[in-house]
Amino acid sequence: MLAESSRAVGDAIRVVCRFRPQNAREVREGGQEVVSFDDELTSVRFESREYPGTFNFDKVFGSHSTQDHVFSYAASATIDDVMRGYNGTIFAYGQTGSGKTHTMMGDMEHDAMKGLTPRIVESIFSTIFSSPAHLEFTVRVSFMEIYMERIRDLLNPANDNLPIHEEKSRGVYVKGLLEVFVGSIAEVYDAMRRGQSSRMVAQTNMNAESSRSHSIFVLTITQKNLEDGSQKVGKLSLVDLAGSEKVGKTGASGQTLEEAKKINKSLSALGMVINALTDGKSSHIPYRDSKLTRILQESLGGNSRTTLIINCSPSSFNEAETVSTLRFGMRAKTIKNKAKINAELSPGELKALLKRCKTDLASMQTYCHALEQEINVWRSGGTVPEKDWVSALDLANPPSETKPAPTVPLPVPSVADLTRSSTPAILTTDDEREEFLRRENELSDQLAEKEAELEQIKAQMEALTIEVTAMRAGDSKLENDNKALAAAVADLHLQVEKLEFERKDALISIDSLKDEKTEAAKVVDDLKRKIVELQATQHVIPVTPEERERRKKEKLAKMAAEFDPSVSVSEKAMRGSLAKLAHLKASSSTPTTPKDIEAQHVELLEAKARLAEQDALLEKYTSQVQSVEADKERLNRRIVDLESKKGALEQEYEELLDRTIQEEASGAGPEVAAMFEDLKGRLESVYESRSSHAETEIEEYRYMLAQKEEELVRMESAIAEQRELTGELRSAVESVRAAGSEGIAANIDADEDIQALRKSMAKELSDFDGMKKKLMQDLKNRCNRVVELEITLEDMKDQYDAATKPSDSAEASAAHAQKMAFLERNLEQLAAVQKNLVEQNTMMKKDLVKSERQLAARNERIANLEGLLHSASTNQDLLNQKYEAQLASMREKLQEARSAAQPNTNPASAWLYSSRIAKPLRGGGGAFIPASDTDYGSDNLSLDLEDAPSKSRASWYISLLAKK
Repeated sequence: MLAESSRAVGDAIRVVCRFRPQNAREVREGGQEVVSFDDELTSVRFESREYPGTFNFDKVFGSHSTQDHVFSYAASATIDDVMRGYNGTIFAYGQTGSGKTHTMMGDMEHDAMKGLTPRIVESIFSTIFSSPAHLEFTVRVSFMEIYMERIRDLLNPANDNLPIHEEKSRGVYVKGLLEVFVGSIAEVYDAMRRGQSSRMVAQTNMNAESSRSHSIFVLTITQKNLEDGSQKVGKLSLVDLAGSEKVGKTGASGQTLEEAKKINKSLSALGMVINALTDGKSSHIPYRDSKLTRILQESLGGNSRTTLIINCSPSSFNEAETVSTLRFGMRAKTIKNKAKINAELSPGELKALLKRCKTDLASMQTYCHALEQEINVWRSGGTVPEKDWVSALDLANPPSETKPAPTVPLPVPSVADLTRSSTPAILTTDDEREEFLRRENELSDQLAEKEAELEQIKAQMEALTIEVTAMRAGDSKLENDNKALAAAVADLHLQVEKLEFERKDALISIDSLKDEKTEAAKVVDDLKRKIVELQATQHVIPVTPEERERRKKEKLAKMAAEFDPSVSVSEKAMRGSLAKLAHLKASSSTPTTPKDIEAQHVELLEAKARLAEQDALLEKYTSQVQSVEADKERLNRRIVDLESKKGALEQEYEELLDRTIQEEASGAGPEVAAMFEDLKGRLESVYESRSSHAETEIEEYRYMLAQKEEELVRMESAIAEQRELTGELRSAVESVRAAGSEGIAANIDADEDIQALRKSMAKELSDFDGMKKKLMQDLKNRCNRVVELEITLEDMKDQYDAATKPSDSAEASAAHAQKMAFLERNLEQLAAVQKNLVEQNTMMKKDLVKSERQLAARNERIANLEGLLHSASTNQDLLNQKYEAQLASMREKLQEARSAAQPNTNPASAWLYSSRIAKPLRGGGGAFIPASDTDYGSDNLSLDLEDAPSKSRASWYISLLAKK
């Protein structure tokens, strides 16, 4: 059992003020030093218009003071008190960037720049090693921080929201805080390094590595006397407070601003506690307003020797913050603590105390028995003489049968003594106080649990708030989408009804197409049969050369019969005229009588008539040639039309078959596809037969046209020769007529011209004879040519008539014409079928468009379903990940539980568990060797060197790591 074995002494908090030099920003902002010190360095004079005044402290250190000076005055006495069993506290207070960390930690790499913490650790171990050998020490360290009003264990960062408890024997403590047993300076440094690596720091305009939390490093030193068994416990708390911040100067924002709010709030609560402790009027001290003040409850007006180091800036740039810090130190200086030694009674002392208690108990029992006897006498009606009355028991000096052995005076503590000085005086019994503290601890645990749950709920609330905000933001969009979807659904209903109706129509169309397919198959079969018959009879029997020669002779005979009479008559008349002229010439007489002149004139007229007949025959042949040319042109045009129509039909047929049948077959069912394949085969066979027939017919027409062209060339040449001969004959007749007219005129006018006329007539007659021979020969040749042309023309006409016009006389021509008519009718039927197919193709295209729309809607539905499936899969994956995370967490907890039951081989875990093993230290009575000259735990220091953070403040522990 722990007891407070020393007397209560009214110890005031010792306040030390330390000023740093001006930093670069203060110089850049034009700051001037506005503080001065007295000769004894116990007061500070603030030379400022707005904040003039003098502040008194226990000690003031200027900007040129060393770390050793501060340690010698501020920490050495506290270390001695802790080693004697007192509680000690040293904490630094000041604005951010005022040098608190430099004072507490310093630079471990430089001996002169070491801070209080490394010097205190070295001094404690020096005291331990130089103490007597019968004293055994154990040193425990713990490291925590208060971040955002949450207590976090820096040596075991998993514990981030520890509760605060209070017990009669232990006072105020943090439940669940890890305490590490250490046996050397290196182990202390290792523990501090581990804790410092987990601290919260951030950069501000006032400090590149500003602490964002209050850190508390606690060394608990247990001293046991092995000779008498007595034990003392001293606890030293080293507190590095986060600096007070002015947001306008630090430029904090976001999370840093929230941290600054919490820091200033806790520092304000600390100031309120100090005010309540110093004004003498407050009946309640608000320790529970902040976790910082609750933990420092023993250090502020309680069982502790406390030293406060206030760090200030001498610059006018921060004069407001400096004055606030100085006033804080002035108020804290008036606080009185009641420090007591935390000692545990030895067995001898406990035995003496027990013996005394037994003696007191025997005296009380004797006294009670005497009182009972006297009371019984009085109750029975008797009287007791005054001299026999039981005298009052002197409780202050009760009689004792044996005198106890001299020992350390250990008065029994009263209720007032057991009541802690830091807690308001409440008239309660010990049991009530125990119950109150137990209930408070339970509530603290529940509060910590609720805070953890609250943090989780806050995180969930933030996520839900973000989700609700997103949902509200998308509300209007969803409403619009809903309206659009409703309209789309209505349209889809209409389209569904329409498509259902069109589907029925399509079924009807398919049935009709099946019927038309059957009919088309029948038509195609008939066409095939008739085409085969037509191909068998379409060829014209060619004319043999004998038949052609026979017809030519008949034509020539007929033509000779037509020309001979007229020629003979004309010749006879002309020769008679010539004879007359010859006779006239022989007789040297000219026809003078009207009868002779008239006879000669008649002969000329007959010759002229014959020429006219020749001209008429020539014109007839010319007209026949023109008609043949017209037939030729017509045939050429027909051939061109047929070829163009054939090409167009071929192209249209191919497109129709390739597009319509293929599309319909692919879009329809298997029956329709088979039907169209059959129809396609039948149409292709019809097309091939028609194409072969048309090609045969075109070849025949081309052959006939070539023959006609040859005949036409021959006829044109014959006609040209006939015209030439006719022209010569006409010129001869004209000359004869002119000569006759001149002779007649000469005979009428004068006799002297008759002689000339006779000569002229004789000459003309001889010319006429030659011309006649030539003309007859030419006429014969031309007749032959004309006859040949006529025969050719008749053959062509017969062929043309046989191909185009029916003939009642020829049975074959009639059959051919009938077949041609049948083919034309079939062609019209095929054209009608093609037209129907085109119309059906158009209708099916429309149906195809509708079907494509249906397919698009179906694809869209499928896409939506796929999206929903993907979303469901994603959600399922998230749930699986969540469950896997929970399972992994449970596995980790199970592994931790197993590791707790078994030895752990992990270096960090091994350190964590091995640090819970007590490491007793005994004094040797010798001098202490400095840590810099010894090799203490270099392996432990280098164990986690690689794990140290690369971006932390340049303080003593980083210097230590760099040095190692």
